Amino acid sequence: MHATRTLLTHLLSHAAARAPQSPAIADDDLALTYGELADAAARIAAHLAEIGVQPGDRVILSMPNSTAFCAAFWGIVSAGAVAVPLNPGTKCAKLAFVLGNCRPAAVLADDVTAQTVRAAMAEAGQSLPVVETGRDAAPGLLDQLIAPQASAPDLKVPAVIDQDLATIIYTSGSTGEPKGVMLSHLNMTSAARSVAQYLGYRSDDHIFCAVPMTFDYGLHQLTMAALTGASVQAEPSFAQPFFALKRMQDCGATVFPLVPTMVPLIAPLADRFDLSGLRLVSSTAAALHAEVIDQLQEMLPQATVFSMYGLTECHRCTYLPPDQLASRKTSVGLAIPNTEMWVVDEAGQRHRHSATGELVIRGSTVMKGYWQNPEATARRLRPGPFPGEQVLYTGDTCRLDEDGYLYFVGRSDDILKIGGEKVAPSEVEAVLVAHPDVREVCVLGEDHPVHGQICVAYVAATVDTDTLSAWCRARLDPHAVPARIVVHADLPRTQNGKIDRAALRAGPVLEPAE
Repeated sequence: MHATRTLLTHLLSHAAARAPQSPAIADDDLALTYGELADAAARIAAHLAEIGVQPGDRVILSMPNSTAFCAAFWGIVSAGAVAVPLNPGTKCAKLAFVLGNCRPAAVLADDVTAQTVRAAMAEAGQSLPVVETGRDAAPGLLDQLIAPQASAPDLKVPAVIDQDLATIIYTSGSTGEPKGVMLSHLNMTSAARSVAQYLGYRSDDHIFCAVPMTFDYGLHQLTMAALTGASVQAEPSFAQPFFALKRMQDCGATVFPLVPTMVPLIAPLADRFDLSGLRLVSSTAAALHAEVIDQLQEMLPQATVFSMYGLTECHRCTYLPPDQLASRKTSVGLAIPNTEMWVVDEAGQRHRHSATGELVIRGSTVMKGYWQNPEATARRLRPGPFPGEQVLYTGDTCRLDEDGYLYFVGRSDDILKIGGEKVAPSEVEAVLVAHPDVREVCVLGEDHPVHGQICVAYVAATVDTDTLSAWCRARLDPHAVPARIVVHADLPRTQNGKIDRAALRAGPVLEPAE
């Protein structure tokens, strides 16, 4: 019984049995109840079996947030296969790498992405079945499988245990080839239960999901909704925030998961819409700056704001209790339920509280490893306190205070050494973003023949570099003041909405600010 309760498929089947007529997922074109979603997943799973997909096979899933994405995800795991979500904007070269790396048995995609997939297959020398949505008025096979029908196939439940893989999520690969994070059914259901528990998701919640479902926090909106009986409104993109906010208002959203880069897009528009129904806002992907927290609380005074921290390798691992936002604005919070964390020094020795070091995570959300990459796995997963247990060495430098609250300092690889002095980019970023004319900042290191490294700040701002340099000199130690500040109208983004550091390192890719 224990294994059954920790399978992803049990979340959906239980939701469908408990409340088959309750809304599960909707986009602008199609809405499904939990009963209809379970039936659609069964039809997709049956079709995957017909085309040769076996339990444990990988199946690429690449399409925008949509009812189709949701049904396809549940269909893949219902077949006992491993879902490999990829952003539909993924370039052909990365697609070719993933095809060669995970050797999928099939691809589920929207009609536009399917064209890129076929080009990547040609480049990788593969030929795979592609099940796709249709275009315009012509429905594709995937649309037909998802559309509500009078009956669902009698699906033979595959032999799957909770240690089996449920999904492989490829990291962005900004510092090298993408790595496939392997997550088991137990990883996924443990994360859903822990996060839904402290956020307090309810069966009457309407989750407005604009974070990509190909990103782990977007994907987990589907698992947490199924766990709690909540419904999801799938928003394909936040690139046009006016229309996204209009849909958020119209659907009666109560929960809004976001990434910090969305907040500046919302701020100038929020008062044009009635968002009073939002009771919960959660942020992930990066720590919220104090100014962003203030913005959110001013825009949405009725909403409870949760700031969280995590990695794809363990989903979320900390949350800041809302009653601590005012007093601990720079903290990313406490360990989530059923998770333990500590920091270690450079020799791997465990620090006491109030020390700074590499963050280590222990718990059932910790990944199984990186797909086909034992070297990278060995760097991140190491023996834990009990025989056979592995814990995650995150590569993030953090500080734990006496009360167990975590403060993010920076990626271990990102800590700069300037003239023998260590500089945390996050410290410089916090100073710059506090300037009233700065919207966002990314601080990177650059090699230097004399100082070893120098600090370079890329800012989205409406102020000149001399003013910003003076601002930094008044607030930072001399070695931490950026040697160069580059002002742009906007900073580039990755497909998951994060600042694209690789693009910044590559050179001037943006128009300077006026």
